Amino acid sequence: MKRILLATILSSGISIGFSQALYFNISGGYGAPALQQTQQPVTFLPQGTDPANSIIVPMLNQNTSDSASFRFKTNLYKGYATGGTLSLTMGYFINPYVGFEVGFSSLIPQKMYNTSTYDDYDVLGPNTTIKTTTWSYGITMSPGIRLHACKPDAKVVPYGRFALSLPLWGATKHELDIKGDHFFPKFLNVPAQASVHTTTKSIFSIGFNGSIGVGYNITKWVRIYGEVVGQYLFVRSGKTTLTQYLLTVDGQTEDRLKTFSTFSKETEFVDELNENSNTETFGKKRVPLNVSNPDPNEYVNEDRPRQELRRSANFSAFGGMIGFAFTINNKMWKKKKPVPVHN
Repeated sequence: MKRILLATILSSGISIGFSQALYFNISGGYGAPALQQTQQPVTFLPQGTDPANSIIVPMLNQNTSDSASFRFKTNLYKGYATGGTLSLTMGYFINPYVGFEVGFSSLIPQKMYNTSTYDDYDVLGPNTTIKTTTWSYGITMSPGIRLHACKPDAKVVPYGRFALSLPLWGATKHELDIKGDHFFPKFLNVPAQASVHTTTKSIFSIGFNGSIGVGYNITKWVRIYGEVVGQYLFVRSGKTTLTQYLLTVDGQTEDRLKTFSTFSKETEFVDELNENSNTETFGKKRVPLNVSNPDPNEYVNEDRPRQELRRSANFSAFGGMIGFAFTINNKMWKKKKPVPVHN
């Protein structure tokens, strides 16, 4: 929030101090996935009852259980940028045709759903079903340039805009509802259900966005406009935290979250894994209960997050926006000269 406040104060100060025409744009619209075949959001596929054994995979609609009448797998081409958008932009024109600006947009997310049914004969049992709900929210800053392609006094104003996309704040949520009728089939073979919630925070990411549109001057100071917007942005994951883990076995519910170590509850994403990383990838083991001083070369650190290679979530999208532009220039503050009276 401090970065947002600083950017707002800085842009307002520059605009008021030096601009010939200060402007504010307020708009709203809707975005849909871009024309790319990489739009799948990701999800967490459990491997047993410990979240540390989960793997991150693309969300699919699938039923691969041996008991299914029709087995299938289908991609889920949806994006995290799908949904409504609210935007506030402020800037100034250095001349009638070129302006510099900074905008802030807030994503009103649309939830995405998928269902996966499969067999796990060791822990979850055959015909296990996982229903996932995921969505993302946040605020993005867009410093950029605006170009007007018309005369200063024109009623109709065609324009173009190009800007960077800098996510400032936000998170991605996952909610998993896991159901099976044969939990631990070799020992218990009872119905079980788990409710798992996670939150993923991002690190610094950069993309770009642009738009072309046309406006109509209702008055000298107020304009209505519509535009087509495109964005190319991949947001890099930073850390995922488990926020809920309720396990119901044969009708009895237990809050398992407090029983897990940090290694099980948190995942830190890094650009490189090696033998010193806090991961089981290179042969390190989980710390047994009877080991009080574990060797860091042999065991992972249970008090630190497990480490995995970084993922990037696709926030690329196309959409449309409608809004109002308010312009303030020096003419508003100039007083009219008195007309001389001749006798």
